[in-house]
Amino acid sequence: MLNLGTKLKACHGPQKYPIVVLVLFLVSVSVALRLVFQKIDEKPWNRFGSLVRFDPRREFRNGTDLIWQIPDSLKAVLFLAHGCGLRAVDFWDRSSKCPECVGLPEDRLLVLHALDRKFAVLTVSSAGECWTFEKERLVVEDIITWWVKRHNLGKLPLVALGASSVGILCRPLLMI
Repeated sequence: MLNLGTKLKACHGPQKYPIVVLVLFLVSVSVALRLVFQKIDEKPWNRFGSLVRFDPRREFRNGTDLIWQIPDSLKAVLFLAHGCGLRAVDFWDRSSKCPECVGLPEDRLLVLHALDRKFAVLTVSSAGECWTFEKERLVVEDIITWWVKRHNLGKLPLVALGASSVGILCRPLLMI
């Protein structure tokens, strides 16, 4: 039979855990306020503060456009090869030292991340719309070798990165 003297007890509820409910409420409110009042333009991949700044040098060697920057405390050298339809100026922000620079979003972030990680960055423009493997491989190889020797970076690792078919150009360059 049913025992009428037994009452059902509430297992959980705000009455039993008032401090836990209050703490969870305060944490939720603080997270919501943080999200509402944080800067809208602040992106996790673009947070460099005052640590990394573009300060590129631009020059021409044998009619080829090259732009570079060397940070302090180097770890490696990065050669960035642009894709078809792009140029070396697309990797760098416009400045007084590079008024023709464009600074495309993804390309400039490659440079900023490399500089932040203490890579010397070298970008070279192709002679035409796209890279021509046989003709420009030797030109780019000569520019990289000359540039590395000129800045005494021969003991550092050399890394090459290129988009699309430029990977074919980058592979033999790593044998320098």
